[in-house]
Amino acid sequence: MRHFEIVRLADTGLDAKWESYVDSTPHASLYHALEWREILLRAFGHRSWYLMALDRGKTRGVLPLVEMKSSLFGHFFVSLPFLDYGGILADAPEYEVALATAAADLAAKRGARHIELRQSFAATGSVAAGWKLRQHKAALVIPLSSDPEVHWSGLNSRLRGKVRRAEKSGATFSVETLDGLDDFYRVFSLNMRNLGTPVYSSSFFQHVLRRARDAVVMVVRHEGRPAAAAIALRRGQRVEMPWICSDYTQSSSSLNEYLYWNAIQWACRSGARELDLGRCSIGGGVFRFKMQWNPKIRPLFWYYWLAPGVELPELSPDNPRYAFAVECWKKMPLALANLLGPWIVRSVP
Repeated sequence: MRHFEIVRLADTGLDAKWESYVDSTPHASLYHALEWREILLRAFGHRSWYLMALDRGKTRGVLPLVEMKSSLFGHFFVSLPFLDYGGILADAPEYEVALATAAADLAAKRGARHIELRQSFAATGSVAAGWKLRQHKAALVIPLSSDPEVHWSGLNSRLRGKVRRAEKSGATFSVETLDGLDDFYRVFSLNMRNLGTPVYSSSFFQHVLRRARDAVVMVVRHEGRPAAAAIALRRGQRVEMPWICSDYTQSSSSLNEYLYWNAIQWACRSGARELDLGRCSIGGGVFRFKMQWNPKIRPLFWYYWLAPGVELPELSPDNPRYAFAVECWKKMPLALANLLGPWIVRSVP
């Protein structure tokens, strides 16, 4: 007989227990923190289901879930949408299995087609056996020295030359907070339109910068204009850069390389031990660019529960069925793309 229970956080008032558990779990992502529940609710309006395994009052596992429902892309749950990581944290396989089972029961009861768990580590036991696994993405993480010169000496001469060229051209790098958001969004929205991908609203990033712990904006400016930018987040001794962008019309100036190098220097000097360059598709162009900086490749484990008769979802711009829409989006006026993008992307995890 099971000696523990699965509860929904909103029903119990156990926020402090959740936060304490996440803070004490080494492989927790910063997105497991409850501030991200609030960020996603305020920015996108999606309902959340935060499940906790309690054993005689002690927290033994957690699973943050967000329910997404739209006429465009259907009804499903994600842990966690719009973010690089999520999934189950558990002290033992029995708690992991119980949380996964509770999630599947919830999804079936609410008529969802699938659940997606974006984990940075492999599941165990019946979860690994009973859920579909996709390993198409990886995180690229640089183990940091306290001395940036250690990293500089490890870069190839061509890459170092690009960084020097940007520096000589008068490019500047700064670390800001909300005051840098407009410049970040100017570059980010242009970059997303050029990729044929709907853009998040500026208000999403406002919520991130106001509510996420130690969130900053990094901006490279050239000739008085923002040319490359990133939002960086920190948890303990780990810095993550989930949103990085550059103006490709200025690619000959190597300003994207200048952004990455300065981000590495800043992370080293801030005392971080790791710099996560964000997830990307294995073997793609972004993957190859990031590999120049000598990161470690950490495979990601995306697990799926599927309702009967449902196939693995393909909600990706790389899906051939969206190719025509992607090409049309690339040609759209930027103002129109920025108007329509947030309405569409709120349904795309």
